[in-house]
Amino acid sequence: MNIIGRLNSIKNLPTLPEVVQKVQRMVFSDDGSAQGLAKIVEQDPSLAAKILQVANSGLYATGARITSVPTAITRLGFNEIGQIVMAASVVKNFSRTSDILDYKQFWRHALTAAHMAFTASQISRVGMSREERDALYLAGLLHDIGILIYDQFFHEEFEAIVDYAEGKGIPYIEAETAIAPKETHAALGAALLEMWKVGSAAIDGVRFHHAPDRAPDKQKSISFIIHLSEYILCNSGLGSFEGLMRGQSGNILAQLKIDPDRLPAFLHDAQAEVDKSDLILAIEKPEPEKPRGHDWLLRSV
Repeated sequence: MNIIGRLNSIKNLPTLPEVVQKVQRMVFSDDGSAQGLAKIVEQDPSLAAKILQVANSGLYATGARITSVPTAITRLGFNEIGQIVMAASVVKNFSRTSDILDYKQFWRHALTAAHMAFTASQISRVGMSREERDALYLAGLLHDIGILIYDQFFHEEFEAIVDYAEGKGIPYIEAETAIAPKETHAALGAALLEMWKVGSAAIDGVRFHHAPDRAPDKQKSISFIIHLSEYILCNSGLGSFEGLMRGQSGNILAQLKIDPDRLPAFLHDAQAEVDKSDLILAIEKPEPEKPRGHDWLLRSV
């Protein structure tokens, strides 16, 4: 297919929003401050409005109505607001209409995976480098960005993969591997992040999220953590596109030194993160509640 080679010639290829880069530097800098973060957010009125909307939602509201970004940061926390800003900015810049992909379901999955990856890193007893920890949320958020690139810029090839999955009755990820083994969405997403010149931890986290054993030793932890989040989402009905992931979770948990007894609580937290993701996506005009399942496609696979 030569998808990755053609990627470099696309003139209107999206770039990582500048606000995301600024917020990431602010949140993970030793000199980061709530005042500095508020100043970045307030430069974008629509983003500031989104932060206040989320902060005043039923999921977060704990008292008097929040009317300023600095107050929201104080109430919700520096890291939490930073993650919401990054998520809202990426979703805003990468959403489109599609005859194949349900973008709201796609972003629900991505946002939930990012939150879960962050939580998994806190309960894992395996060591992570500073670079991995700093890149974890962004890598979780963008782990499937290659699927969007397929849909938006290589739509015929994407449709062929989806048609193959439908015809064979297999999950999307298996169809993709069969048709484009060297140009999977993981490889395509990693190539995009390389063009954006993000750090190697985020790139490897995206590149190896379906094959963490193949990640370089110094980036294995981030790859396994994102893989665990993806595994749980794909196999639990909390929202996925790629279908069931085969294999056993025991190896993943062992690699990350996570006690299996903690999984039920982890799954409970995952459902809360789905609700949080819905807030970030859009809560101005609530839609009727729909069953959550393995349906990112506008037609079923």
